[in-house]
Order: sequence, then C-alpha cells, then structure tokens
Amino acid sequence: MKKGIFFGILVIIAVLASAAGAGAYYIGSLQRGNAFLEGTKLNGRDVSGQTPAQVTAGYAAEVEGGEVVLQEDGKEVFRAPLSDLGYSLDEKTFEDSLTKFMKSEKVDSKTIMHSLVNGNTFSLDIPYSFAEEVFKKAVTKKALTAERKENVNAKIVYSSKSGKCEIQPEVQGTKLHDRDLREWLKGEIEPLFRTASSAEEKKADKTAKEESAAEAATAEADQDGGDKGSAPRQDQDSDQKEKADKSKGQDKTEGFSIVRTIPASLYIVPDVTASNERLQKKRDMLNQYADETVTYIFGGTTETLDFKTFMNWLKIRGDEISVREEKVAEYVGELAEKYNTRYRDRVFTTTWGNEVTFPAGLNEYGYTILEDQEAAQLSQDILSGQSVEREPVYLSYNDWGDPCYLSRNGMDDLNGTYVEVSIGAQHMWYYLNGGLFLESDVVTGDVTLDQGTATGVFPLAFKESPATLKGGEGKKKYTTKVQYWMPFYEGQGLHDAWWKTVFGGEEYKGNGSHGCVNLPSSVAETLYNNIVPGTPIVIYY
Repeated sequence: MKKGIFFGILVIIAVLASAAGAGAYYIGSLQRGNAFLEGTKLNGRDVSGQTPAQVTAGYAAEVEGGEVVLQEDGKEVFRAPLSDLGYSLDEKTFEDSLTKFMKSEKVDSKTIMHSLVNGNTFSLDIPYSFAEEVFKKAVTKKALTAERKENVNAKIVYSSKSGKCEIQPEVQGTKLHDRDLREWLKGEIEPLFRTASSAEEKKADKTAKEESAAEAATAEADQDGGDKGSAPRQDQDSDQKEKADKSKGQDKTEGFSIVRTIPASLYIVPDVTASNERLQKKRDMLNQYADETVTYIFGGTTETLDFKTFMNWLKIRGDEISVREEKVAEYVGELAEKYNTRYRDRVFTTTWGNEVTFPAGLNEYGYTILEDQEAAQLSQDILSGQSVEREPVYLSYNDWGDPCYLSRNGMDDLNGTYVEVSIGAQHMWYYLNGGLFLESDVVTGDVTLDQGTATGVFPLAFKESPATLKGGEGKKKYTTKVQYWMPFYEGQGLHDAWWKTVFGGEEYKGNGSHGCVNLPSSVAETLYNNIVPGTPIVIYY
C-alpha cells in the first residue's frame, strides 16, 4: 500500500471518530441537561428548551393573571382574579410532573434521537390548589353589582277586552342561592385546568380556518374581476362587523380567563307559574260568573256591581266556591254610606227658595239599608250565577209598623211629593208628583204653653177617619173627635179643626194646638183623600 493512501484512510477514520465523539457528546449533554428537547409540546404549547421550573413559572403567572367576569343582560356584574377566588397553581406537583416527562424523553440515546426527529407531545391536567373558604367568601349574590329583581308570580287578572279572567304570566326575577352560584361557577372554572391543550388547539385550528377562508375569498374576488370586486368586499366587511357585534357579551375563554353569562337556570323559579294547574282551574271557575251583574235600583238611578269588582271576593277551595264575607260587608257599607238618607243631615229648599238644614237627629224620614241582610242577599245573588236587578234590602217600617219612606230618585228621597209646614208663616203646602197640589193657612202648637209643634222631617205614620184624639193630664187632659187624622210624630199630626174659624197669623201664640197642625175641614178632607202613609212631612220655623 502506498504511503499516501494509508495516510488518507487514517484521516478519514480520525474524522469519523471525531464526529462520532462529538455526536455522542451532544447526545450526552442533552441527556444531562434540565430542559425539554426541541419539538416538545405541552398541551399544544411549545416548551422546547425550557426547564420544568421555567414552564411552571410561566403557567403560574398565567393562573395568577387569570380572571373571572360574569355578566347579566350583556352587562358586567362581577369581576375577580382567580387568585381572589382561592385558585392557584400547585407548582410543586406541576413541576414534578414536568420533570418526570422530561426525563422520560431522555432515557437513552435512541429515545433522544427519536424525540429530536419526531418531536414529543404530551397532555397534562394543570394541578391547582383551591381554598374553599376564600371562594365562599368571594362568590356570593351580594358580590354581584346588579340589584336582584324579585320574582312576580303568575296571577289571575281581569281583562277588559274579553270581560273575563285571564292568567298574567309570571315574571322571572334574578334572585339566586349562593350555593347554586358557587357550584355553577366552579364548573366553569375547573375545566380551565383540564382542557388547556384542547382550547389552545381549537383556537389554533380556528385561526387557520379563518386565514384559509380569507385567502379563498380574496382569490375568488380577484377572479371575479373589477365590477364584482367592490360590493362583495363591502358585504363581507359588513358581515364581519355584524358577527363581531353579536359576539360582544358572549361567553369567552382565553387561557385562564373566562367571561360567562349567568344562566337563567340559576334563578329561583317563581312559586306560581302560568302553567300551574290549580291557577288555571281557579280561572275557569271564576269565569263561570263573568257575565253576571247585580244592579241596584234607586228610583231612576242605578248602581251596578260587575264581575270585575266582585271576582276578587270569590274564594275557591277545591271544587267549592264561596264569597268573602268581609269584602261583601265592606261593599254594602260603602253602598249604605252613599245611599242612606235617614238619620243624616238634610238640606231642604223651602217654597221661598231658602235652605233649611235639619241635623241627623231631626231627620226621621228616609232610607236605611239593612247591612247584614243586604250582605247576605248580595252573597246569594253573586253565587246564583244569574244577573239581578233589585232595590237594596231597606228598613221599611219602624218599630210601630209605620213606613219609613215613600219613594226616591237617586239621593232625592222627597221625589216631588211631600208636605211642607212653615211654623213662622203658619202655612202648609202639599206637593204631589212635583207640582203644588194644595196649600192653606194652618194653626200649629201653642208656643206660649210650651206645646210647640216639633220641627224635623217625618214620614206620615198612617191615616184614620174618624178618630178620637186624647192627651194631657189632670186639668189639661182632653178628648177631641176629628174626622181626618194624619199622625207623623209622637202624637202630633195633621187634622181638621172644625171648631176653629181663624187660621194663620198669630193664632198659634196663645190659641194654638197641643202640638198638631190644625187644618180647615175642607183642606183636611182634600189632603186626607190624596195622601198616603210614608209621605214626608217637613216642618220648620
């Protein structure tokens, strides 16, 4: 062998040996090193050349910087860092797990070479520490900045349009329980530590798809040419803007930060909803009375009680319906307060146009609704299911069986028929059906003997013909026969005075009656024949 050739072979052997040594040294340095090999990915993230401690520090910073944002109706109502909610990275456990994996990719030179050529990808749930008490203290309904709205139960209401009961739907409030809010939020936070890789991969895939779609759209636009180029681009920009606007306020996840909308399922459900069978049954039962009315007649005036008013008086238990007695009594009381005319102040306009006021105690004439009896009758009418028209239940007769009233037209209970007596003028007028029927001078009680005729408004008790009048005591005792007797108050009445020839003037002062209203015989006869018991007698000075 020639010397030159041999020398060349030695050089080649030396170079190969040197390269092999260098390669062995490089592999050895990688194996001895404390960093991940090139091409190593953790949960889709490149960690090449980083030590487990460095990777751990990076994740710790991300967890520390993570935050939770909660929204309602598109508005932020809660914001807090993960650390304030009791979450933190379990750095020791995480670093230990990373170290084990790092060592597994450096077991031997063959494994290292395979890793360098093909790369390594591994997934790892991110271990974390959780302080339960910190979380409980931070996550409460009071921590939400929006005021909690009360529930409104579904209820039965009257519809003026249909004239019947309808169900007004419930209104969902925003009140919730702390335990439900915490349980839900935990379920939203904890996947951040389990699905980091998949989230990152999805994000990368989404970005790639969007870029690919954008390139395709651009190429298509270029192919379409000039006239078609501008309009589609505007439409595309508009669509992207619309999508961006719609995305505002939607749930988002970025690393260890999340934006979530509080779900309606957390809110406390109203106690009564529109689908409540009991509520629907009650509506149907009430509507059986929807067309019913009770109309009170006050002469030419009426007062109608309709379903809209009394529907809330009806009480339903099971299949039975009754009337709330207290509501009926309240209504009847108001009716009596409005339409009673007896024993209340009365203003009377005299023939001369003057007004005379009679206090309640001097107003014996008029209408009184018997409230207990009327309430019982009204309850019966309501439950009958039939419309009714009638007068109220009145006190028609006093304790002696005498009528208390004659007729009415609304609040006018004189109604154009009454006897008016002016003691001062010593004159009487009888109005019948709105017109003056009869008038005459009279003689009233002798005021000099303290036998004056009572003033007030009284119903005519009855009439009698003939009659014997008796009264007085001792020397003042008397018995007088009259032809026409029309009493109105405690032995006082209108009657003929056949023994008198003078009426009116000052006759009642010294030669007056024992309290009665004396009339000429012809006047008494005409009055007697045209007046009925119950007619109001109005007497004043």
